[in-house]
Amino acid sequence: MSGGGSPRERASIPAEFVDLLEGRALAHLATIRPDGTPHATPVWIDYQDGLLVVNAREGRVKTANMLARPAVAISIVDPGNPYRYLSIEGIVESIDEDRGLAHMDKLSRRYLGVDRYPWGVEGERRVLFRIRPTRVSADAGRVAIPTADAPAREAVVGHQQPKP
Repeated sequence: MSGGGSPRERASIPAEFVDLLEGRALAHLATIRPDGTPHATPVWIDYQDGLLVVNAREGRVKTANMLARPAVAISIVDPGNPYRYLSIEGIVESIDEDRGLAHMDKLSRRYLGVDRYPWGVEGERRVLFRIRPTRVSADAGRVAIPTADAPAREAVVGHQQPKP
């Protein structure tokens, strides 16, 4: 399943995959370095009003990359089914330098179960990047996984496949 296209368009996240953006799955964010090579890093992700939200410390490579080059890609794999995933290409649509610390506390409650972000550094500044999806691909993870005990046509992740 995929949708979107042009960087000016807005693609939608399929409803059956929003749980990956609102749960505890880590996302992988790919940005573009000044020399054109990709930089990928795991991040906590948030989803607000159809936009993905990435919170990054000022001075990080990903922060500098997104400030200079707004095209990004994000992938999220379901921790319960590694063949179920969401892949998103997008554009940084807005930047917020005022609410980053409070947002990290919100993400800490979701990802860690604690009220305050535990790894903050005195005086650090954080930046919220709101990303508009332009292309979305997803896979429900219902694939046959062959094992020694189950031939490919019998082993299915996520549901039972009828035997022939």
